[in-house]
Amino acid sequence: MAPELLPVPPAKGGAIERWIRDAAVRLVGRGHEVHVIARDHGDGVASSVIDGVRYHFVRIPAAIDSGRLAGLVRGLWYYLHVRGILKRIAPDIVHHHSRPAGLWLSAPPGLAARYVISLHSMDYGWGFGYRAWDRPFFARGLALASRVLCVSNFIERHTVERYPGARGRIATVYNGVDGELFCPSPQAPSPKPQAATVLYVGRIEERKGVKLLVDAFEQSISRRAPEARLLMVGPHSYWDAQPSGYYRTLADRCASNPRIEMREPTYRDAELSEVYRRATVSVVPSVFPEALGLTSLEAQASGVPVVVSDSGGLPETVSPGESGIVFESGNAEQLAEAVLALLHDEPRRRSMAAAARAWAMARFSWDVIAAQLERVYLDVVQDKLTGC
Repeated sequence: MAPELLPVPPAKGGAIERWIRDAAVRLVGRGHEVHVIARDHGDGVASSVIDGVRYHFVRIPAAIDSGRLAGLVRGLWYYLHVRGILKRIAPDIVHHHSRPAGLWLSAPPGLAARYVISLHSMDYGWGFGYRAWDRPFFARGLALASRVLCVSNFIERHTVERYPGARGRIATVYNGVDGELFCPSPQAPSPKPQAATVLYVGRIEERKGVKLLVDAFEQSISRRAPEARLLMVGPHSYWDAQPSGYYRTLADRCASNPRIEMREPTYRDAELSEVYRRATVSVVPSVFPEALGLTSLEAQASGVPVVVSDSGGLPETVSPGESGIVFESGNAEQLAEAVLALLHDEPRRRSMAAAARAWAMARFSWDVIAAQLERVYLDVVQDKLTGC
């Protein structure tokens, strides 16, 4: 079950949407019947079957899909409609994603299903602004859940610290990465430092540390690796129609540097995988606590070593010194030195590229994650049968 803002299958990428889609497909492949409930795509389709997954779409009226009160009204509308769908399909397991209040709101009285919730963020239940309405219901959502899954150990620690009652029912199940889609190109030569591409994939937002990366590139990387270029691929925002002042200022700055390219996002997985394969080093410079960092996993699966900040769960995505390098969040000098160390040492870069692929597949491949998820579901069903 997806949050009310996020269409699945994904329309504009997004880690949560892709997690739900990819996990559902793998579970179908393992012999399970899987239904996904999500908001509609605005095309009038109420249900469909895609890759064996049965989708049920909730239409969100335009009148409650934007504006100051939309966050509350839209959520109530969505989860009450989800409740009706759950009553109709009567699943054994309901796996809810984020929005803990939504789990409580959508649970039909008398439904025999057991509940699992995945937390993909540290915003819900302890954030500010419009998310404050989640907080009074967070504990109720956790109380309904037989298992609380977190996408990183960082999120797990954060949750237990604030909600000790979750202890004993909480575990980390990481994001998965598609190793068949995101894979090295066997013909791609390792670029020389003078022809290297430093890659960033993600939203061009202040909290993502994009300006920090541009600073490091202009002040150090470009001077010491004269032919290196910086490629940044991503939207100005996930939600806002108009670019922010931060984005416009950064775009103007980058437009004046012929060695920096800001490219519009691609929401086609095959195109995105090709972007990764052409990179020399991929950087995730976030200055806020990321829950995990899917782009780090995708880059490593593609055989590209990564440089990531130590914010939130990002360090969990790498084997430090083997598949990538971790630098202090906000430290442009450390970021630059880490990138240059890889650009100037081709044998090390080749070794780390191979290690990155092996690390990503051993720890984060969807085969691994789907098996962990299946085990959680089977344990929950067994608890139900034994009355636990």
